[in-house]
Amino acid sequence: MKCTICKHGETVDGFTTITLEKNGATIVFQQVPALVCDNCGEKYVKGEVTSAILQKSREIVASGVKVDIRDYQLNVA
Repeated sequence: MKCTICKHGETVDGFTTITLEKNGATIVFQQVPALVCDNCGEKYVKGEVTSAILQKSREIVASGVKVDIRDYQLNVA
């Protein structure tokens, strides 16, 4: 896919880190699958991955955790 930010690069399979903050909690997901622009580095995460991360984040926050760092592929998928 052509990058919508730089308009020059093509996206390739890669990974990114996503940090979410809500109600005083900070949740970090590492090794999240993404499409990464080979020119500018912009990252695009698919909708189903985003949905899984948001659902898991709600569960983490509801459990009372204030800081959580996890590998996406081991704990979310």
